[in-house]
Parts: sequence; structure tokens; C-alpha cells
Amino acid sequence: MAKLTGSPVLGEVDLYTSNTDQGAPELGQLVFGANGKAFRYAKAGASALVVGNLLQSPAIDTQFDDMAIPSATAAGSYEVVVTNGTTVLTGNEFVGGTLEVSVTPGLGEEYTILYNSSAASGAALTLRLDRPLRTAWTTSTKVTLRKSPYNGVIQAPATTLTGEIVGVAIYPIAAGEYGWIQTKGVGAVLSDNSSITATNQAVCGGSGTAGCVTLQVAGLPYVGRAMRAGATGKTIPVLLAID
Repeated sequence: MAKLTGSPVLGEVDLYTSNTDQGAPELGQLVFGANGKAFRYAKAGASALVVGNLLQSPAIDTQFDDMAIPSATAAGSYEVVVTNGTTVLTGNEFVGGTLEVSVTPGLGEEYTILYNSSAASGAALTLRLDRPLRTAWTTSTKVTLRKSPYNGVIQAPATTLTGEIVGVAIYPIAAGEYGWIQTKGVGAVLSDNSSITATNQAVCGGSGTAGCVTLQVAGLPYVGRAMRAGATGKTIPVLLAID
């Protein structure tokens, strides 16, 4: 049975610190604070996070799309083997991530990854799942793997986003360390320029300036609503609606 947890109310949690160890919270853990604010637990990527920056998940690696199954796997199995793409893996990079069956048998089933082995290019990759397979796999089955979007978050790129918008940095979490990012409620976010001309205008990521929001553009991810006009190099209050 999959583990289900509720949405906790923020208690004695220090939002403005970072830790070298993950500690008790799970990556992506959602907590609610005062005044309609919400925060998620995340791990910084290769660079320290900058306060006020819009953040995205690690860049999506398509080598983990439609991965082959080398041999049949029985329903009820907790441990599965897939054929790795060309990206070399170390152990447990996918912990907290997702395995999704993209080609039948098992089409549409989704599992959380609790463990992964290391794997060279094209080698066998062993995964342990949070619950047993509901459908037997054959060599026709294909699966897609994704890391937790909160594992290795980075500054949103200047133009083309390479992952999903996940939050805003409220503390300079050191590279590779763990801490909280804001996803809902009023937050301070860098704006790109004066394209945001008034309050209540919708804003999005992919602004043309790294880490900033801009006036909503069709096809780009909605972040929230501006609460003042934008200005280059300044943060503006934004009513965030990422969660």
C-alpha cells in the first residue's frame, strides 16, 4: 500500500537555514505557514540558491524516457531491472523520484523509487519501488524515470526552461544542501523589467532573465500575480500559486 500523508501546518520549522544532511523531511514535503504561505523541502543543485530567484527542477534527461525491460517481471515484485540509457548513474540518484510505465503491459502505473543501483551506459539498472507491481511486465513494457523535481533545484534559466518551476528561494541554501523554498502566498521574486506594469498582472517563468518572472506569456508556466510593477534588478511582491 502506498504511504499517504496529510498536509501539515507549519510548526517549529526553521525556514531560514540549510543542512548538509536531509534529516527527517522528505524531498518535496509540503508545509503550510501563516498568511496563506506554503513551502517545500528541497535540495540545492550544483550552485547555491540566491534569495528571490525563481527556481526550477533539475534539467530533464530524456535518456530516462521509454527505457527497455530486459526480462519479464512478475506482478507483486518490489525490485525491478531496466536497461539504463547513456547517462552513467551512481547509487540512489533517483530516490524519491518516479517510475511511470509508458508502454503496456502496465501502461499508466506509477511508483515511487526507494533505491537505485549504480549503472554504466546501457547496463542493468536495479530499482526498488514503494509498492509491488500491480501488472506483470514483459519485454514489451517500457518505463520512464524522473528524479524528484525537488532534488537538485536550480535557478530558472534565462530563456528556455529545462525543467518544471518548483518555487522561489527564500534563503541562500548552499550547493548540495537541504532547505525550504516558497511555493504559495506572498513572496519576494526578482522581476525582469517593466513589462510588468501594474498590480494583479499574471507572471510566469522563462522571462529572458535568469531567476526572474515576467509578464505571463502563452505556453510558459504560470507563477502567480504581481503585486506591483516590475523593475530590472528588483524583487517585487508576487502572490505565488505554484502549489
